[in-house]
Amino acid sequence: MARTYRRGDLYYADLNQCVGSEQEGNRPVVIIQNDIGNKHSPTVIVAAITSQNPSKGVLPTHCYLGAESGLERPSIILLEQLRTIDKRRLGHYIGRLSQKRIEEMDRALMVSLDLFCQESKTTIISLCGVCVSNFRNTGAYYLCRLDPGQIKKEVCTYCNQRRGFDYVMMKKGSDG
Repeated sequence: MARTYRRGDLYYADLNQCVGSEQEGNRPVVIIQNDIGNKHSPTVIVAAITSQNPSKGVLPTHCYLGAESGLERPSIILLEQLRTIDKRRLGHYIGRLSQKRIEEMDRALMVSLDLFCQESKTTIISLCGVCVSNFRNTGAYYLCRLDPGQIKKEVCTYCNQRRGFDYVMMKKGSDG
């Protein structure tokens, strides 16, 4: 019987034959590809998982996990370490991320792939003061508070560390 691969599933995968700083070895990965692709393609898109403390510090492309979903130790999904691999590289099934963790992973993936503002679209995003300043300093985005009366702060979508307010964000040069 053929395996069913789902977005958010954790497996051990053979990530050998790497170069430089690419994650390698037999290690946990999470499937990030959509389920239609998972069903019909001989490949899957995965993100590497590590249980090591990040040497570069906290990055907004990381999703932090406890010893959960079948993982034995607290771990980090490295959403800057994406690979398309043949399904034959997938080994032992570890477990499945909760919906909350998948949403956290999606935020980190948006950061990694710069998917906040697609051309001709606006995005609503929660930003802390530091990240608002960072986006404004690039000169590439229009930012406006969605609700100037908002009192309750949300976790910043970009850094996932501090709390902030909801903003409407649009890439400059787009038609909106």
